[in-house]
Amino acid sequence: MAIRAIVFDVGGTLIYPADPVGETYARFARAHGVKLSAEAASLAFSRALKSSSPRAKGTVPNDGNDRSWWKQVVKRSLPEHAFADSATFEAFFEEVYLFYAKAEAWGIYPEVLEVLEALRDHAVDLAVLSNWDARLHSVLDGNGLGEFLMQRFISTELGWEKPDPAIYRHVADVLGRQPGALLSVGDDSRNDVEGPRKAGWKTVQIERPKRDLWAVVRALNGR
Repeated sequence: MAIRAIVFDVGGTLIYPADPVGETYARFARAHGVKLSAEAASLAFSRALKSSSPRAKGTVPNDGNDRSWWKQVVKRSLPEHAFADSATFEAFFEEVYLFYAKAEAWGIYPEVLEVLEALRDHAVDLAVLSNWDARLHSVLDGNGLGEFLMQRFISTELGWEKPDPAIYRHVADVLGRQPGALLSVGDDSRNDVEGPRKAGWKTVQIERPKRDLWAVVRALNGR
């Protein structure tokens, strides 16, 4: 079956933090008189993020606001008692949370815009499916990706997150495409490859530098 819609993951596929997460945490912490090791915070963040997902059914919000979950991830990324009082931590967290809603907090992988432009020559729908929250709208609209990716499926606006089978069924239903006509593109083997394949989708796994987004164009061209 021919590919009729391409559904992109976002983080690690289209964009990446412009600065290492630990450096950003350390920068905002300094404004509150707290000294953090950027390297240690980055490592702890990776561990906290990995261990916090996937979330159990019924625990993903559907209003786009994911502050509570992210607050726990951030807390686990910092040394215990790094902040002297909860009010200071709350102020720090809110600043960090809002910062990552800005386009400037993110870099775009070098080939992404060129690939998205090339895909305009193909008769395919383009969409995003991401375990993100409502901040994703301002990020995509602010960095130039929004004009290519107007159809967005965001986990915390839907109440499910990848790799829940329900989210892949929902995307197929909304796009009005058979599963075999959908192509999932992403860097995560569980969320962007295994999950969609079980749902009957085609997949392309991004593994930079070995395989970047040009692999999508090759897949469309049958190469």
